[in-house]
Amino acid sequence: MTERPRPTRTAPVWDPPVTIGLLLWGVITTVQTVAQARDLPGSLNTVLSSRGLGPYTQTGLGSAIGWIVVAESIVSLALAIGFAVPRIRDHRVAFWVPLAAGAVSALLTLVLITAAIAADPAVLTSLEHVSPAP
Repeated sequence: MTERPRPTRTAPVWDPPVTIGLLLWGVITTVQTVAQARDLPGSLNTVLSSRGLGPYTQTGLGSAIGWIVVAESIVSLALAIGFAVPRIRDHRVAFWVPLAAGAVSALLTLVLITAAIAADPAVLTSLEHVSPAP
């Protein structure tokens, strides 16, 4: 039994430049995320204090979560590049790879930072005493 060759489908002409643009956007956002997440307790302290919610007190947990966010962001970018570039070389549609990696990374970052904020008893106490807006 002979194996039939797969029909060759090429990616649309717009796919490689769009994919490269999305990967470059991923590099920029990863650099920004790493810059802020390296000192997550300081960033959270600034944001929470400016909103009148008090200082961020869980610095140990915040630092650990910050470094997890850093690692997750870098791994996500590396995976996006690692899967998208071969697809571009093979002339297969690849734009969805950085989009999917970015969406998963953003969701994980949101969950991790929310967990860091929710673990701070001072923030939770101050949120209990905030009166609702009219």
